[in-house]
Amino acid sequence: MGLEIFKYQQQINQLLALGCQLPVLVNPDDMFACRFVSTKKDNQNHIPQYMSNPKRMLRDIGGNRATTSLLALSCFTTTEKAKIFFEALLKTNTRATISIGDSLSEGTITNFDGKVTKATANGHFDLYEFPECNLNKTFTLTQKLI
Repeated sequence: MGLEIFKYQQQINQLLALGCQLPVLVNPDDMFACRFVSTKKDNQNHIPQYMSNPKRMLRDIGGNRATTSLLALSCFTTTEKAKIFFEALLKTNTRATISIGDSLSEGTITNFDGKVTKATANGHFDLYEFPECNLNKTFTLTQKLI
């Protein structure tokens, strides 16, 4: 990794100082992505978990469970894989829609948006945003999931 400065670099540095590590990150090269969003909280969409709930970051640090992943945006490579994940999550956590949303938003992630992790088998990957990134301007709500 080069000397990228990410949107939440101060918080990332705090976690790095505690021994957390950034994953291997690569350029997205104009890749399709979809994310869960809430139709009830438009202004809260596209915000990493630790930034929307700073107390969780403090709890995770205190419990030695902190991860830089929660300072990134959780994404999926395909709509189908996102739906499969969503359905499985609802089976184990009926309140999941409160934290992750009730709909899908889709768009293209460019090299100007940030760096991404390699997608897992279920299609999940993280976007570590650059400061100028604003998915509210480039992603579109495409469908309700419930």
